[in-house]
Amino acid sequence: MTSSFASLVFFVAPLLALGACASIRHPTPAPAPAAAAPGPAGPPEAWSQATPKLARGMNIGNALDAPSEGQWGVTLSENHFQTYAEAGFDHVRLPVRFSSRAAARAPYTIDESILQRVDWAIDQATRYHLAIIIDMHHYNELSEHPEEHADRFVELWKQLATRYRTRPRSVVLELLNEPHDKLVSETYNPILARALATVRAIDPNRLVIVDSVFWANADKLEQLDLPKDDRNLIVSFHMYQPILFTHQGLTDFMPAEYGTKKIVFPGPPSSPVEPVSAARSVPWVKTWFDDYNQKPAPENPCGPKTIREQFDFASHFAERTGFPMYMGEFGVGDAADVDSRVRWLRAVRGEAEQRHIGWAYWEDGGRFKAYDAKRGTWVAPLRDALLH
Repeated sequence: MTSSFASLVFFVAPLLALGACASIRHPTPAPAPAAAAPGPAGPPEAWSQATPKLARGMNIGNALDAPSEGQWGVTLSENHFQTYAEAGFDHVRLPVRFSSRAAARAPYTIDESILQRVDWAIDQATRYHLAIIIDMHHYNELSEHPEEHADRFVELWKQLATRYRTRPRSVVLELLNEPHDKLVSETYNPILARALATVRAIDPNRLVIVDSVFWANADKLEQLDLPKDDRNLIVSFHMYQPILFTHQGLTDFMPAEYGTKKIVFPGPPSSPVEPVSAARSVPWVKTWFDDYNQKPAPENPCGPKTIREQFDFASHFAERTGFPMYMGEFGVGDAADVDSRVRWLRAVRGEAEQRHIGWAYWEDGGRFKAYDAKRGTWVAPLRDALLH
């Protein structure tokens, strides 16, 4: 393949020619994107019809993906879009819980109120020269009961594709966030094929993002069955490894074995960390802590080796298939010390940009946030780790 693939992967421009990916393993680091115009200055129309550059983005989570907007402490505002544009991000990812705002029976009509909120978000993104990913988030019933919800899932996308087919090219559709539970490859691939075919029948040239199974794990990318001739398809994985580090102490939504704190990055620690009792009772967690406390830095499970391994899965998949790769989520919770969070963010961001893989940070208004929209303030060390 030609060297144009490296720019294809980073800038997510599927209409470019595809070619060999030798450069993806050891490329020249990508330049930082220029700050987006913090409009309304400048007409957005011509810009928004170009193939979007999904290089550096922010997730606006816990807003429209909450059971009701504001319930989880985040309400969409113009400030989100203006701030991210002025900081130098080029896109936002907007998780939306469409599934709980649609009829349970055919034709599964989506509530007009949530559609109007998404319309407003698209308008704001376009105004501030940001691409926007509309992500179907938290459709947990589909993961738990795929046979019962497959038709509904497809029909929801029929409605969404129809509504957004006249929108600019800067609007990108993500079919399903983090398929998991019973949505293993054998059940997910046929449902995915139906949904994608439905979107393509309505909007053949729209950029569409597809997540890997098992919570969008990179090591499950090879289990995807995708149409080889779809050059407007982007494949996404999420990066939270090592997850015992990134999710340490977050037992308000993680199992008890994640309760151990004071895990530093990179390992090993200066003195051994004693895991909580729940962690010792889970074999893989116990083994991880044994290795974390004992193994030297080059082999430590809480170090760059683990990060490189995850990105190798993505690079190998891209090399084999020719599909652009995108890291739709990554982040580390606030139970970790700030210095470790910064080191991890720089390591992950650096690995992604060296391989020309675009990304969006998981900023959810809660335990992962890099920006506090209510106060209008950044967590400065995290902002700098993402942008400088």
